[in-house]
Amino acid sequence: MARENIYLGKRVKDTRKKGLDNLNEVRGIAKSILQDYRRKRISYKTATSRMNLLKLIVSRDSDFQSPKKKARAKRIVDRYRKRLMKEKRG
Repeated sequence: MARENIYLGKRVKDTRKKGLDNLNEVRGIAKSILQDYRRKRISYKTATSRMNLLKLIVSRDSDFQSPKKKARAKRIVDRYRKRLMKEKRG
């Protein structure tokens, strides 16, 4: 049985429809994951896993069917993933 809504965080306010449906929400969730890692609320492994899940959701979500919108959302996630990796090293 597939889950309808996947929980990635509660600090990002839902706008418009329920669930992930716009670029601001993608950016907010990615930023929250990075902040949680910085504040030691989650481990690096958990943060990476959540970033991967966020990218997977974006690639499969019907709200991101436009190739342009999907590509922008993936770039946002990749940008925050690079920041996460940089913090791990430094």
